[in-house]
Amino acid sequence: MNSVISKIEHSSSLFENKWKLKNFDERNALALSQKFDLTSLIGKLLSIRNIEEEDINFYLNPNINNHIPDPNQIKDMDIAIKRVAEAILKNQKIGIIADYDVDGSTSASILFKFLKHYNSSVILRIPNRLQDGYGPNIRLMREMLSQDVDLLFTLDCGTTANNIIDNNEFKKIDVIVIDHHLSEFELPKVYSIINPNRFDDESDFKQMAAVGVTFLFLMALRKELRNHHTKKQTEPNLLSYLDLVALGTVCDVVELKKYNRLFVIKGLELIHQRHHKGISKLIDNSKLNSAPSSQDLGFIVGPQINAASRIHDSSLASKLLITNDVEQIETISRKLFLLNEKRKLIESQILDEAIKQAEIQNDSKYILVYGEKWHQGVLGIVASKLLDQFNKPTIVISFLNSNGIGSARSINGIDLGNIILNAKQKNIILEGGGHAMAAGLKLDYKNLNNFKNFLNESFEKFDNHFFEKVITYDLIISINDINHSFLNSLEKLQPFGKGNPEPYFIVSDLKIDSIKILKNKHILIFFENDLGEKIKGICFNCVGTILGDYIEKYRNYNFYFGCTVTLDKFSRDNRPQLIIKDAMKID
Repeated sequence: MNSVISKIEHSSSLFENKWKLKNFDERNALALSQKFDLTSLIGKLLSIRNIEEEDINFYLNPNINNHIPDPNQIKDMDIAIKRVAEAILKNQKIGIIADYDVDGSTSASILFKFLKHYNSSVILRIPNRLQDGYGPNIRLMREMLSQDVDLLFTLDCGTTANNIIDNNEFKKIDVIVIDHHLSEFELPKVYSIINPNRFDDESDFKQMAAVGVTFLFLMALRKELRNHHTKKQTEPNLLSYLDLVALGTVCDVVELKKYNRLFVIKGLELIHQRHHKGISKLIDNSKLNSAPSSQDLGFIVGPQINAASRIHDSSLASKLLITNDVEQIETISRKLFLLNEKRKLIESQILDEAIKQAEIQNDSKYILVYGEKWHQGVLGIVASKLLDQFNKPTIVISFLNSNGIGSARSINGIDLGNIILNAKQKNIILEGGGHAMAAGLKLDYKNLNNFKNFLNESFEKFDNHFFEKVITYDLIISINDINHSFLNSLEKLQPFGKGNPEPYFIVSDLKIDSIKILKNKHILIFFENDLGEKIKGICFNCVGTILGDYIEKYRNYNFYFGCTVTLDKFSRDNRPQLIIKDAMKID
C-alpha cells in the first residue's frame, strides 16, 4: 500500500491535480470502531474528521431534546429579550431589515412568523442587492422612522453598520442586531448586538449562521414571554422552524458541527415530511427524484432563493418562506425557478467571455477579467467558477461607462481581502474590502492599468506552490469494498457540508466492463468486482474533456479513479454508484 500511496502522491491526475491522502491515527480509528461498535470504515472516517471520543454520540445520534443549547451564553441576549417582550406586550411597531441572501431570508422568516404569532405589528424590508447593497441604509432607516417603528431588528447584517443604525437621526428607534459576521472593535451604539462573533462575546456558537443565532434568540424570547402570559395562551412550536434554520445554515456554508449539525438533521426530517409548502414547491420545481439531502439544499434550493436578489426583487424569497397561501407559493416559486434559469443563462454567457480572457493569463499569478455591462448579480459566482478552474485568485469586474464594480475570490494562503484593502488605502481603487477568501471593490476605468501593476507587485512574493491544485482524499479503497454495507456506513455521516465534507475516495484495481455516452455530455461506466457483480459509475459533463477522452479509450489504459460513493437513485435495489471526479492513469 505504501508504494501505491507514493506513486499516487508523486503523480498528477488527468486534470493535472495533485492527489494527497488525509492523515489519521490507525489505532484511534480501530479503538473508536471497537468501543462504539462501528464499521472499520466509519472508525477511520471519524478519526480523519478529528471527532473526539466524547463527541461521538452527539455526532452519530444527535437529539435536540438531549442537547439543548443555552441562548443566554450570548452577550446582550438578556437585555434584548426583555426589550422585545415589552414591545410585544405594548403592541409597539416592530421593523425588520434582513440581508437578501438565504441566511437573511430564513432569519427574517422565522422572526416574522414568531412575532406575528403574538399579533405584533411588523414591517419587513429587504435591501435591493444591486441598488442598495449589503446591510441597512439611510433610505430604509428613514422608511422605518416614517412608519413610526419603535423597535428595529437587523438580521444577518448590522454589526459593522456604524453611522447608519446608530445615526442620531434614528435615535428614537431601539435597534437590535442579530448577526454572525466578524465585528470590529468599535461596535454600533445600539440597544443590543446579539452576535457570537462580536469581539467581546465568549459563547460557544461562533460557527452558527445568522438563522441559527435568530433561532437561539427565539428560544430565549419564548421563555421570557412565558413569564408574562397565562398557560392558556398558545406559543409557537420552535421545532417547526428548523426546516428554515437548516436551509439557511447549509446555504451560508457554515460548519456542520455541533448544534448546526443538529439543526440540519432535524430540519431535513421536516423537509422530507414536506412541512414547509414553499420549500417543498422549490424542490418540486427542480424535479428531484429522491428525498433532498443537505447538498440539494445548497446546490438546488438555495440558488433559486438567491436568484431573486441577484437579478430581480430581493423581497421575493422572504415572501415565499413566510406565506401559507397556496396560490402565492405557486406564483412566487415559479418566478424564482424562472429567475434562476435566467441567472444561469446570464452567468454562462459571462463565464464564457471570462474564460477566454483567463486562458491567456497563464503566466500571471492571479486572474483579472472584465467586461462592459456584465450583470453585477453574478460576478461572485463567475469569480468562484474561474477560481475552481484555474486555482488562482480571481477578480471579475463589470464596467458601466468608466465605473467598475468587482467581486474577488481567493485560494488558501493568499489574503485577497487585505490586498484589495491596500489598493484602496493607496487610492488605486475607489472602494474595497472583504476577508481573506472573498472581497468586493469599486474602480474607475482610468485606474485599471495602475490596479494591474499593483496586483503584479502584490502577488510577486507568492511562490508557485501556492497555485498547485491539491485534492485531498480520505482513503484508498477497492471496488470490492463498495456494497450496501459500505453505503449504509456512509449514511451515518450525513449531512455533508463544510466541516463535515462528503468522503472522497481513490478506487484502485478497477476493471471497466463497458461505457455508455449520455446526452453527449456524461459517461456512464460499468465496473465488475471479483464476485462478478456490476457497479455503475458516472462522470458528469466529461465528454470532450481529457478525462472523458481517456475513459472512452478505456481498453488501452488502467486507472485509479477519484470519486464519491452515493446511492444510485435510479436503481430499484438501492445500489451504490461512483460519482467520478478525476482519474489517474496507471502505467
